[in-house]
Amino acid sequence: MKKLISLAAVAVLALAFAAPTLAGDASKEVKLTGYITDEWCGAKNANAEGVGCAKACAKKGSDMAIYSDGKLYKLSDKEAALKHLGVKVQVTGTLNEDGTTVQVTSIEQVKEKA
Repeated sequence: MKKLISLAAVAVLALAFAAPTLAGDASKEVKLTGYITDEWCGAKNANAEGVGCAKACAKKGSDMAIYSDGKLYKLSDKEAALKHLGVKVQVTGTLNEDGTTVQVTSIEQVKEKA
């Protein structure tokens, strides 16, 4: 009986350690289109008119984010994000496991249709 309980315990532990590997990496590659903004003001500054406020908030410590499809995603590269305030961009990168932060690979301006 003790041997059976020990085997069951080993099986449970093995499954617990294997589960993340079996499930795969929860982070995923994304391409988000929208406006760069500061995390504090969010959607309010996600436009050409919000540049001054977004810069001021960034200087005071706010992280940068992209507002895309009605959701705010924090960006890992503050300096690159600051260079793209006020224009529509596409951010490419890896979305973290909880879906809130993008590890930025690139930020490119999107040409808007006239």
